[in-house]
Amino acid sequence: MKLNYLAYLGVLLIIFNACSKNSIENITPEKPELEESVYLLLNKETIDFKVFKGSNSGGKDVSATEKPESFWNKDKLADLKYDTLIVRNDSIFERPAKYEKNAFRYKISNDTIYQWNRYASFWALYGLKKADKIEHYGSYYTFQKVSKPSVFAENGHRDGLVNSSRYFNDNEYMFKVPEDMKSVNDLAAWYNIRYIYKKVNKTPG
Repeated sequence: MKLNYLAYLGVLLIIFNACSKNSIENITPEKPELEESVYLLLNKETIDFKVFKGSNSGGKDVSATEKPESFWNKDKLADLKYDTLIVRNDSIFERPAKYEKNAFRYKISNDTIYQWNRYASFWALYGLKKADKIEHYGSYYTFQKVSKPSVFAENGHRDGLVNSSRYFNDNEYMFKVPEDMKSVNDLAAWYNIRYIYKKVNKTPG
């Protein structure tokens, strides 16, 4: 009789454990709540604007006598403006969205924000995180090197900053130093901008 009781108890324990296991496996884990912050454009500031033009005696810094509109039209200068940033756990959405890249993964290291370049697979500089503000960096650039009979040139804009090392380095298509700009048609110019966004409590409609 005692043996039958123990056997009966053992069967009940097996059934109980099986049911408990099935109950645990069937529970769908809750997804973590999605954190979202909204930042609105507060201000736009020039970081720097540099222009070097070539001459028979080498490149000259003529930034003080030039204007960005001389190299990029007003419509293009306004093209890098987004009025809203929506920041989530692992992504930033720029609004109004014009391109696929206006939604991207990001990370922060020592207050510096990096965006993931999905096309070239690397972390690119986006800006800075300061308390309840985000600084987004954008830049315009134009370059021309005349080495008859060839000419190397580029003109465009990008996220991040441009500095002298982009055009003055050991690359054969660039100049090592401004003094190497011996043609009057040689040119190196860049325009860096800081867009400042401030955090708000409510998503705009």
